[in-house]
Amino acid sequence: MELHQFAALSADLTGFDCRELQETGMLHTYRQVVVDQAGAERLDRLADSVAGTPDGPPRFEDDSARELARAITHLWYVGTWPGLPDSLPPDNGAGTPQTGPYVVSSQAYEQGLVWRAFGGNAPGAAAQAHGSWADAPSEAAPVPSEAAPRGARDTESVVAR
Repeated sequence: MELHQFAALSADLTGFDCRELQETGMLHTYRQVVVDQAGAERLDRLADSVAGTPDGPPRFEDDSARELARAITHLWYVGTWPGLPDSLPPDNGAGTPQTGPYVVSSQAYEQGLVWRAFGGNAPGAAAQAHGSWADAPSEAAPVPSEAAPRGARDTESVVAR
């Protein structure tokens, strides 16, 4: 799966557009995590099933696709790989996946979409002024529900490195 395809799939699953996902700096890393943990074939099947429903919510062919979609969404929002059920071993010769959940990196924690969703910063990741906790979160980042509608993805801005 090409990087721009992974960005488009991730945009559909998270509600953030491709540009916002690229700005996190985690696009390459997350694509590699998903391929290593689930396999390229399973990822391609998920992308095909999500792309097949451009005007509505994704329809998943089976529990495997649903679990992978859930894991990818979790990865983007929290910066951790939640693991896949034991009944879903990786496809297509993926490496030996780590068992159970794990934090991808400190950067993944800092760039989690959960912080952008409410306009805050990851605790302990950015220096805050004294008393900043008393202020309302900034309006800098749109809430995912205000993101571009499904199908209006900006995949052209995602550049493969």
